Amino acid sequence: RVLLREVLDQSMEILIWPFYRVHGFGPGLPHIPKRGPVLIVGNHSSWFDPLWLGKILPRTFRPLMGSQFYDKPVLRWFMKYVIRAIRVEQATTYRREAPEIREAIAALDNGECVVIFPEGRLRRSAARPLWQFGRGVWQILSERPQTPVVVCWIEGGWGSFASYFNGPPATNKRMDFLRPIDIAVSEPRVLDAALLKDQRATRQSLMRACLETRELLGLAPASIPGGNEEESDEELTRQMSSEAT
Repeated sequence: RVLLREVLDQSMEILIWPFYRVHGFGPGLPHIPKRGPVLIVGNHSSWFDPLWLGKILPRTFRPLMGSQFYDKPVLRWFMKYVIRAIRVEQATTYRREAPEIREAIAALDNGECVVIFPEGRLRRSAARPLWQFGRGVWQILSERPQTPVVVCWIEGGWGSFASYFNGPPATNKRMDFLRPIDIAVSEPRVLDAALLKDQRATRQSLMRACLETRELLGLAPASIPGGNEEESDEELTRQMSSEAT
């Protein structure tokens, strides 16, 4: 009972062996803090991104997870009582209040590791590897400015069974078999206090760091996607409303 989360993590590692070959790379991998608060930031291209991160991270973590996935029958019990994921309400209207941010901050205050995918959505296009980061990651760091941040890039998720490649996840795709998943990990760093005063600059800096981390895997450089935050919020709301329909 005490080691239920650890048993589940180890069991999942064994279960995914035939389907995914997950490897971690980069200078930050051996320097991820084993104790104390840390915020893991990464791109999001597949349902299984948290599962793959769990394969390389040296400690248990609490991921922020969208309500559409979190609330699925049976899975909800595991997310709430075993994984202790932080539920993010995927409303079809723009929200001013975000209780998940307070919960993430409380977890960091408690010395836990929190994983966030700041795009707030899965990748939809091969031409656009990264979406605009939302305000949540800045809100967390502005409250916890001394929190070490580890930026990751997960490569191999796009095109997998659980991605939006050629349709919604698990649709129009074969099951994966021995699919390589490479995760680049940057050095942990504490963001500059002056940077954290500007929420847009903070988000842009983290997006840039995420795209630069790709290069640790030998991938071609990618530019930060255009568009302002208001356009991103409106488009995300329209997309979520369409999916809900």
